[in-house]
Amino acid sequence: MSRKLLVTISEDIGFLHGVRFVGHFFVPATDLQLDLVLMPPTASPQVLHDPMPMDQALRMAERMLRDKGFQVGVPQGRDEASTPCASMVELARMAERGHYDAVVLGRRGAVRLDEYLTSQYEEAVFDENLDFLFWICRVPDLTRNNVLLCVDGSKQGLCAADHVGFMCRNEQRHSICVAYLADPQHRDKRDEDLIIENALKMLQVNDIPESRISVKVLAASDHVQGILREAEQGRFAVVAVGRAGIGRGMMSQHQFGSISLRLVRTISGASLWVCGVPCKP
Repeated sequence: MSRKLLVTISEDIGFLHGVRFVGHFFVPATDLQLDLVLMPPTASPQVLHDPMPMDQALRMAERMLRDKGFQVGVPQGRDEASTPCASMVELARMAERGHYDAVVLGRRGAVRLDEYLTSQYEEAVFDENLDFLFWICRVPDLTRNNVLLCVDGSKQGLCAADHVGFMCRNEQRHSICVAYLADPQHRDKRDEDLIIENALKMLQVNDIPESRISVKVLAASDHVQGILREAEQGRFAVVAVGRAGIGRGMMSQHQFGSISLRLVRTISGASLWVCGVPCKP
């Protein structure tokens, strides 16, 4: 089964963090298709590092990836001269129509998402309009490798495990650490073991060998700080979380959970993969 990513870019070629992350993290392969889409300037004040006309920026991003051997295209029904994607809602529709495994948000895309959350966010509206799997690549550290997979017993956590396994099965240089963040005041070893075991099974279904998997239980009163600290100390390239959770662990929130929401707005160094349901069939 092929992997398909929709990568957002801007005219600020000094960044292109989504493009740079994908080019670093993945090995070119016939089963990996990258489509590029332009995001227009935002309402937020920002200093452009090296702006250029948008069509030229798209061609440069395409060339950066093609030079590394990746297959690159544009979303169905669009071309290089097309109008940039105007909003997060339009981006969500493109993701649905194109059946992408994830939408990669670089610096510009992350700002647009934060603007949406600040100005229009309501849980029900978010789930209805932006129900797609997305990656935040705000300031990726391209010297890092490996994935920190955070699970909590929820369906979304299992979908994060499924997504990580699917995207990384052929990425042999990346290991996966399954991390359960426990409440230090309420530990239940049987619960922890079962949650971890289910995540391991999901990785194994995706043909991830045991040699590439490790396990940690992290007890932290502030779960976001626990994730950020582990990501920094372990120099993980990716942190993967469920978009919300219904388990008894770290992400026991409804809709777009407070843990994933805080991570979206604070994480740097590592890219954040925010996974919802349903899982990829």
